[in-house]
Amino acid sequence: MLSFTEDLEAARRVHGGRHYCHGLVLGVRLARVGCRLLGLEDPAHYRDLMVYAETDRCAADAVSGVTGATLGRRRLKWVDYGKFAATFLDLATGRAVRVWARSDVPHGRPEQDAVEMWAGFTDDELFGWDWVEVEVPVCDLPGRPRCRVRCEACGEEVRDGRHRRVEGRNLCRACAGGAYYSVKRLQRDGASAA
Repeated sequence: MLSFTEDLEAARRVHGGRHYCHGLVLGVRLARVGCRLLGLEDPAHYRDLMVYAETDRCAADAVSGVTGATLGRRRLKWVDYGKFAATFLDLATGRAVRVWARSDVPHGRPEQDAVEMWAGFTDDELFGWDWVEVEVPVCDLPGRPRCRVRCEACGEEVRDGRHRRVEGRNLCRACAGGAYYSVKRLQRDGASAA
């Protein structure tokens, strides 16, 4: 396993920026706990590790930096719980552990040196963990898409079972009423349809 300093630097590279914020430092510690509990010596190169990050903040970048799990390689999953927590799943063994930051730990202040502050705490003081079971749908596994469907409204391809069946039609989530955006000007096949 890499040293804490090496993991912290890997996390900083993923996160960007020049300093180590509190979320990044704690995220590195959290990821190291999860990997240690699974017995992973080299998590960044272990192809059977999948991680579910429960936040879209600094800790998610820290977990990615330590484990090498990324969204693009389908080994990092984001579940929008807004919690400082992550679940580490060994796909080869089925073993999974969920690690979370204890709520009774004080919050760091921006002017404090994060590495120095959190060095004074043990993993047991900072985190709790439970062994859990995770059922991974086939469409969520790393590798090639196992399902491709054409949205019958917009015509775009939807991969990995992310479509919805609405009134007998295959629709992408956006066309099924779940878009995070609204179209200002429709453009299809490179030609403007203003």
